[in-house]
Amino acid sequence: MELIVNVSQLAVTFAAGVGAGMSFYKARSQPYFLLTCFFGTFTLGSLHWSLYMLLFNSTPQVFYVSELAWIASFVFLLTLDFTLSTPGERRFHHPAAWLAPVIGVPLMIFYMTHGEILGNLLMCGITMVAAWLSIRGMIFARRQNDVRRNRQFFHIAVLSIIVIEYGLWTASCFWVSDTLTNPYFWFDFLLSASLFILLPATRKAVEA
Repeated sequence: MELIVNVSQLAVTFAAGVGAGMSFYKARSQPYFLLTCFFGTFTLGSLHWSLYMLLFNSTPQVFYVSELAWIASFVFLLTLDFTLSTPGERRFHHPAAWLAPVIGVPLMIFYMTHGEILGNLLMCGITMVAAWLSIRGMIFARRQNDVRRNRQFFHIAVLSIIVIEYGLWTASCFWVSDTLTNPYFWFDFLLSASLFILLPATRKAVEA
């Protein structure tokens, strides 16, 4: 089941990456370049993981190859989040943004007790900053009365990816089975959907 889920996610991110690449080719816009890099590196991580499972019938014992690709992908996502923000948004502050570290730090500590320290520190740190920016950006966008209001969909998509990722990581710490009774697989399906939604959401933000 895990291989099926991973291959389906690989197909989704590859298709989204091609779509983002085509958008960059047409518009020559930096956000589309960053989005293409996000999908590209995420796809590489999924490809390594899927090939390893296909060839050795088990998950990789050394996580660094896939994890480095996934960490790089979220660096690109964080950069994209910052690039799409306006000067007014960067000056805007809202206490709700602090929900990111309030929730993220305890979970990061929990993940460190179940896995490696450096990888969890990097991934959780990057995603917490991205979540902080997206919470702020979503609230700021919703207060606008013009086309800039459409930027909220990008921030909602980013937050969805991060929240689902945290659910996925948490579920992996309590592995139930290799069937659909395992919440891990449902989070993975949701992650695939949220990743694909990121492409049209970014288009709305770029056009805003």
